[in-house]
Amino acid sequence: MAEITELLRAQEGREAPDLGPVFERLYADLKRIARARVGQLCSGDTLGATALVHEAFLKLSGSDQLSLTNRRHFFTCAALAMRQILVDNARSANAEKRGAGLEQVTLGHCDAEAPAVGLPDLDLALDDLDRINPELRELVELRYFAGLSMPVIAELRGVSLRTVTRDWERARSLLQLRLSADGL
Repeated sequence: MAEITELLRAQEGREAPDLGPVFERLYADLKRIARARVGQLCSGDTLGATALVHEAFLKLSGSDQLSLTNRRHFFTCAALAMRQILVDNARSANAEKRGAGLEQVTLGHCDAEAPAVGLPDLDLALDDLDRINPELRELVELRYFAGLSMPVIAELRGVSLRTVTRDWERARSLLQLRLSADGL
């Protein structure tokens, strides 16, 4: 994966960085991640995995202020872009339905037991988590939206698996508190 970091470093200082080679090398991984997110979060919706990856590419490529430095930074930004796209899509669908049944999201697939919540509620909870601890928000995005495993996240962050597991438990607890009936 050092190749990804090298490709990103080659883009440093360019006025219009070309993320095409990075997306090309990671396309299969990004599509697998997107397929899992779309299948779980957007059942019955028109947004597909391919569209989500392409939208993320456009969002990241179109950013004038984006300067990706390494693989971790890339996955963090890709996860955030996917989160924003999915939340915008859910909000749009909910606006069209005028409050009809919201899509339900659980953190259960990530080894967590959490109440089902709407994607916009999860987005607000992540914003609150960001104000408390941005690294915990990043961890949730890498784990939940980017679908990365705990060992991969530990490698990306340069910390032990135990540290990532402990941080995951803290993030999960804070989100569960925020998403509970008492926290809203």
